[in-house]
Amino acid sequence: MLINMLIFFFIGCFSLMLLTLIAYKTGLVHKTRDSAGHLKKKQSISGFIIMIIIFFLMTSFFNLFQILSFNNKSNYLEIVLWSSILILLLILFDSLFIDLLLIGKIRPSFLHIPDETTIDTMRIHVKRTFTIGWIFVIPIVLISSLITYFILK
Repeated sequence: MLINMLIFFFIGCFSLMLLTLIAYKTGLVHKTRDSAGHLKKKQSISGFIIMIIIFFLMTSFFNLFQILSFNNKSNYLEIVLWSSILILLLILFDSLFIDLLLIGKIRPSFLHIPDETTIDTMRIHVKRTFTIGWIFVIPIVLISSLITYFILK
């Protein structure tokens, strides 16, 4: 289990870095987020579609992790627990490394990060991630775990 957790953690970290690169280089990040890096209160159709695609990709990622990590003797709570640990580790990586260090502090020029996105706005973003961000995270874990549980049974 721990080997699978580590493998999927590194795959998830790489995927988050790649997604950040694509989102900033193509301008997709501006479809769903304001210049300070916060989710827009009112989403455009394209921003909403992007969020649905990301939700689907994250759910699929966790389904793959779960299917490769568990067997038909696993119970639903076990799947939820391990998936929750993995998503927490990925949120920590995203928040501490990508958001605070990379986007907030280092600010590589090739990402074309807006001037309004500062270390202070990223701190607020990270605080929101750990307070209201769970509204998005918990359904990913519960839905993917439920799908996997029924696939394995």
